[in-house]
Amino acid sequence: MLLWDGLQVEIPKGMEPAALDRGFIRLIGSKMPTVSLRFGPEKRRFDPRRDGRRILRAAGIAQEPLRKCDETWTQQIPADLYRSNRLWVVQFSESRAVLAVLFSAPPPAGMTETILASLAWTPAEAWRRWRCYDITFDTPPEYLLKTAVFQPGRFLLKFTNGRSELTFDRLAPANVLLTGMTFIPWCEQYMSRNLDRTIEMHRGSNTEADMGARPSPLYRLLPWLPGQSPPLQGKARHIPEENKILILAEQGPPLPAEMSSRLHEKYAIIPSFKT
Repeated sequence: MLLWDGLQVEIPKGMEPAALDRGFIRLIGSKMPTVSLRFGPEKRRFDPRRDGRRILRAAGIAQEPLRKCDETWTQQIPADLYRSNRLWVVQFSESRAVLAVLFSAPPPAGMTETILASLAWTPAEAWRRWRCYDITFDTPPEYLLKTAVFQPGRFLLKFTNGRSELTFDRLAPANVLLTGMTFIPWCEQYMSRNLDRTIEMHRGSNTEADMGARPSPLYRLLPWLPGQSPPLQGKARHIPEENKILILAEQGPPLPAEMSSRLHEKYAIIPSFKT
């Protein structure tokens, strides 16, 4: 199951995410049609006559009709569904969120049902659960995805809410990264280099450390001024059994203790994930 930017969707067998961005997922698989999903809240509910033609044109299939879906298996889905030959549009019943699912070719039997029957939507006004590749975590209400970078050995995701920023950093393989160094000094060096500021590390154990940095003097006077260093706090964890390192940093006005605790508790490696 993939949980991304508010959307829950089952990945069909033999497929995997090839692109993940704000309001966008692309799934690929050998000898299978590419699946592109675009989604997000709209200012008003989807109207097939008003909005359908616009979505069909954006998908490059303006010549196809868009009709209400009446297949039996769709009756249990809490959403209004419309479809053409390769495009499905989903209007979630309890929100103004709209999802467009585009197949690069007519999908094989069962693929559409696997995807659509698994759908669920969580608005940005609520806590969101994320599950992508080998990591899972939660984000608080109103925090929106700013950056999503997936590179060999590193996943970096940043979320913002006003002047506050959350950074989820996942690094591997830990045994290579830590060559010649112990965990705490490595964390201090890594964070200071990446943030271009002095980071203080406080050992919690041999595999866990709290970190912090004071705000710049000008930030205390003019926190809205760009380019200033806000206060920072967070936690770094070495997970030897998974050979990975997880770092979660909070920058900006301090979060309530309960919220911060939930963030760190829910940020984890999915043990069953196979690379």
